Amino acid sequence: MVKMFFNEYSMGIRENFKDVHDVRTFSKICLDTYRNKLQGQTQAEGNSVILQKFYDIAGFTEKPNDIQVRRALQNPNVRWAYFEIIQETIDQTLITGWANDPWFKKYVETKTLALGDRNLFYVKSNDLILNISKIADGHHNIERSRLSKGTEFSVRTSRYGAKIYMELSRFLQGVEDWNELIDAISRSYTLYVNTLIHDQVIGAIKKLPVQTKWNQKGLPSSATKKAFKTLIADVKRANGSGAMIMGTDVALGELTGFADVTWMPNEAKSDVYHTGRLGSFEGTPVVELPQAFAFNDETKNLEADDFVFIMPDNIDQFVKLYYEGADQIVERTTLGQNADDTMDYEFQTTFGVETIVNRRFGVWKFEA
Repeated sequence: MVKMFFNEYSMGIRENFKDVHDVRTFSKICLDTYRNKLQGQTQAEGNSVILQKFYDIAGFTEKPNDIQVRRALQNPNVRWAYFEIIQETIDQTLITGWANDPWFKKYVETKTLALGDRNLFYVKSNDLILNISKIADGHHNIERSRLSKGTEFSVRTSRYGAKIYMELSRFLQGVEDWNELIDAISRSYTLYVNTLIHDQVIGAIKKLPVQTKWNQKGLPSSATKKAFKTLIADVKRANGSGAMIMGTDVALGELTGFADVTWMPNEAKSDVYHTGRLGSFEGTPVVELPQAFAFNDETKNLEADDFVFIMPDNIDQFVKLYYEGADQIVERTTLGQNADDTMDYEFQTTFGVETIVNRRFGVWKFEA
């Protein structure tokens, strides 16, 4: 959350900065260093300025060892000063990253407290009854409720945490730079947000009326091509729009099974040759869903590669994300609990994700 007055900052910040302007000047250095947009300084020089300020806050006169870092972080004034500095960079990094992501731009409506946005989303009056799914209290339980058309609603938020002790310790000891510290934290949150969005979109499949009509399956072949094209036509007709096919890169590659490459136009043949998949399917554009590993499990993919969505091309930003920002740091162990006497610190932030399904869409699963 953006602080307007100097007395809103922790004691550690007030002891090491002159005023709000001084804090914001340093915050800009932190953000510009991460973005490599410093004026008249290299990124390495920016990293040195940040590291020196962190040393000043903790009272380090030289590069600290493990014991010195541990002792410094036991001081709440030091810990909270570090947290507030990191928080402002993380908040801006996440917000900017989401705003620049093409998939987020098209399908995710993002509002943030840091930019002064209220947690209010408006549902357009283009359907009689709307469904909404929620992640309840941080657990992946999809709830269902109904909203009348033209409704304003708030996204339910929960607090999520990422442990930062090791990353912060490596930064203070010069093993990693500022960018690596910020990347480690922001990657964790971005992956978790993507996981929540994935769960929401997959959960939306189960809310489709007449499941047998909108959920279809079949291995791609000339025998199933007509049914696949019929599903596309049904989506167009139900929404009074065009359609698009959405899936992972691997899933979209399966579409070639519906087509006889020999009779493809040269442009389509080129798409298959260069990308391994069609750029469009008989005039219906394809959109790639970004793939990633599942949260904390690199043995699994986040998105399944065995199905595609058939989405209306006039669908609005049906995923709603509200980001309140980082608001606290929590000790997750007591001193002496770990064998090396280190403390685990969890950097906690608050956000929520929900989906509004006010259009008909189809799912085609690649199985017999």
